[in-house]
Amino acid sequence: MKRIVSVFTLVMMALALMLTACSGSSEKEKQVTKSAAEIYTAVSEAGKLEAMTAVPSRDFSDVYGIDAAMIEDSAWYMSENPSLNADEVAIFKLSSEEYAKTLATLLKDRIARQLQVAEIYSPEEAAKIKAAEVVTVGNWVYYCIGTENAAMMNVLRAEIG
Repeated sequence: MKRIVSVFTLVMMALALMLTACSGSSEKEKQVTKSAAEIYTAVSEAGKLEAMTAVPSRDFSDVYGIDAAMIEDSAWYMSENPSLNADEVAIFKLSSEEYAKTLATLLKDRIARQLQVAEIYSPEEAAKIKAAEVVTVGNWVYYCIGTENAAMMNVLRAEIG
């Protein structure tokens, strides 16, 4: 009898741990209270970014192949002169987690293409691009490229997860 109770207790503890872990991640997603623009402002300050320009939303589908209808909120900025400076921050809130995965793939491909060009023309900028990491948290997707990449990613992780 003691053995059955012990096994039952272990199973219940394991279930409780799994439920806590699962609810913790969804709670983190629900705690995003700032808009993408507000998060971008904090990231930009942490990254000491200068001379950035917004990517026009009309370019999302035409230039980058992104389904604009799936975007609930976004802030996407790149250097005013991307030929000389690879700095970039992209923050997207999508209407579905499935599309978040699709967008993450599109953005990874974009970064890979940027890296190919930068390796030929600007090793310093290539180093910044190599540090870029596309992160998906629920229906949010983000990445940043810049000299202060670690500081910018810390802000993004604190705000989104």
